[in-house]
Amino acid sequence: MLAGATTLGFPPPGAYNYTASMSGQPIGQWNVTVKRSDSATEIDENSWATVMGMTLSAKAMLALGLDLSPTSYTGNYRAAGQNVAVTVALTPASATITGTQSSSAHAVALVPDTHHFVVIEPGLLAGLFALPAQLALWNESTVTWLSPVTGSAQPLMKSAAAATARPSGVPAQDVELSLTGQTPATIWYDANSFIPDRIEIPSQNAVLTRVR
Repeated sequence: MLAGATTLGFPPPGAYNYTASMSGQPIGQWNVTVKRSDSATEIDENSWATVMGMTLSAKAMLALGLDLSPTSYTGNYRAAGQNVAVTVALTPASATITGTQSSSAHAVALVPDTHHFVVIEPGLLAGLFALPAQLALWNESTVTWLSPVTGSAQPLMKSAAAATARPSGVPAQDVELSLTGQTPATIWYDANSFIPDRIEIPSQNAVLTRVR
């Protein structure tokens, strides 16, 4: 299984930095660090932004198993003077969420006709960063998207829509991954390394651009 994951690819260990903009205006920075061992891959995220005069920051850790399935997630978020912490423990078929917003653990199952979870916190990067490599390895068009802070599980689907025009600055070797669901997104990523170079969230007029 490890050989298969290595063959299909995952961004190599190292630091990846992104600038964020909303409606064309810069708002902050999102940074992820990839760490790898013989049995797992870890993605650590630090992000900070100023949106409508409000300062936001987040730290997160997403752990993936040999087949890139998520095994655990921790997040700590600061906004408007509040601190929110959340943890998720995952098995192939279920997830258990605990956090400061709830007095008890919350169990979530896969949505029907899906076989894998992906953990994507709205507004954060770690889960989206891993997504192109995960979908390629699993060869699946629909997965269960888990949002830790809301505790919700929704279907997330690859879109069969025609490719959009390549944005300025996106490298020629990048391919497009379009996603539909509760929050549609488009990821332009390197076809060889699976490193995302540009992530677009149209509903938020938000774009993350990799800094090289």
